[in-house]
Amino acid sequence: MDQQQKAPAPVYDLSHGGHYGASAALSAQGYVPHTELYSGLWSNINQGLTGPSREILATYWQQTINHLETDTHDFKIHQLPLARIKKVMKADPEVKMISAEAPILFAKGCDIFITELTMRAWIHAEDNKRRTLQRSDIAAALAKSDMFDFLIDIVPREDSAGHGSSSKRPNTSGQAAAAQVQQQQPQPQMPPPDYGLQPGTMGPPDSQYGRPQMYPAHMGGDGQHDPNQGYGQPPQMFGGGDMYNPYAQGQFGGTGAQQMYSNLPAQRPQSQGYGGPRPGTAGRDQQVNEQGYGPG
Repeated sequence: MDQQQKAPAPVYDLSHGGHYGASAALSAQGYVPHTELYSGLWSNINQGLTGPSREILATYWQQTINHLETDTHDFKIHQLPLARIKKVMKADPEVKMISAEAPILFAKGCDIFITELTMRAWIHAEDNKRRTLQRSDIAAALAKSDMFDFLIDIVPREDSAGHGSSSKRPNTSGQAAAAQVQQQQPQPQMPPPDYGLQPGTMGPPDSQYGRPQMYPAHMGGDGQHDPNQGYGQPPQMFGGGDMYNPYAQGQFGGTGAQQMYSNLPAQRPQSQGYGGPRPGTAGRDQQVNEQGYGPG
């Protein structure tokens, strides 16, 4: 009696790219999952996928079912922290107590859920010729199946077009950068006005700005400046160089001083001197009697 040789069971090797690489390798070798995975209760596991991608995900689920039903499990080793799972379960106010088996089942369920979602997102990344998993890939994977509608508040559906829509958005960053560079460029400075300083002028003419002249012409104003005087010195307000010399013959000295004191009232109290007339007051003895402290 001829013994029929059975084909060896396919090897699900996770060392070649994880679950996705192992499932893709089996699918490329012609491995066909059970037909029940395409209909009935399992029809939604490959929802939204076509072609090789559909076969890869079906292969993963077939290997996962075989692992749960046949392999021996060590429940003391968990891929997800049980303390975190218990904390999430106790967030429900109706949960009073948690059995020992519940966190273990939740940990395995979370492991399968994360693996399937990662494989769906990776399929979308390979379709776009990319080797980096992005948020847009996860959003696109969630949009292809109704099983993930409960995550719409966490990952909105409009994020699924994040990679493609970025090229359609107007590039405002370049315009903003150009405007900033333009603002930073120094503006051309206007040269200072050249008033053409000539001897006899100290600045722009007052008539140019509608201002009256500060000093009239007879008090050393415009047109009366001494060319021998430096430009850094203010013009003299009063004519002559003996402004502060009370003894000089001129506007305030000599006869002018005598006339000023001659107009004082007669009741003015006599000032006390130190004896003898002061220099330059020889003509004042007729108007003001000064008494000294010397012998009278």
